[in-house]
Amino acid sequence: MRIKTSLLSAAFSLMFLSAFAQNEETVLGTRNLGFSGIWAGTKHQMTRFGNTNSYVYGWHFGLEFGKALTIGLGGYDLSDNILWDNQTSQPFDIRWRTVSLGYGFQKFRAVHPVINVDAGRGTVRFANEGEDRIFVIQPSAGVEINLLRWFHLVLEGGYRFVTDSNISLSDEQLSGAYGQATLRFGFSWGRYRKPVRD
Repeated sequence: MRIKTSLLSAAFSLMFLSAFAQNEETVLGTRNLGFSGIWAGTKHQMTRFGNTNSYVYGWHFGLEFGKALTIGLGGYDLSDNILWDNQTSQPFDIRWRTVSLGYGFQKFRAVHPVINVDAGRGTVRFANEGEDRIFVIQPSAGVEINLLRWFHLVLEGGYRFVTDSNISLSDEQLSGAYGQATLRFGFSWGRYRKPVRD
């Protein structure tokens, strides 16, 4: 009798869990492995190097999975060579390429929160010290605005962490906060599957 009761309880538990599992949204789903969109565009970043406010131009390309997770590539370039602390003897330039990972919460909403992290290697030039290789990590958070189905605007802020600097500028001097506007062009297919609640 105990064995039958245990088996019935186990079967009921499995049925109960499978009913919820059918409504669960996963990144790697059963159809097309959750591949749900392609996005690309430009990034426009305002930051500071030394005493100079600077504009950094960027680009990105990513594949979307589960209508939430984006995995892609990107790059950033200082728009013009600047003078560190406005000293004519200290020209400065920096650029880096990244692998990016982003996540959007409730992307079916016209305005929704997003988090992103970019990480990759780059180069920096300063004064007459030549070129040096660096590593950059940029976490950020903000909001994405679905202006059109194929055009989204992302407004976010974050912090740039630079490591491996071997020039006279330290990692801390090359690191700093930034604000960024991202223009995203692309398409996301399929419907957002909201969990069905009993």
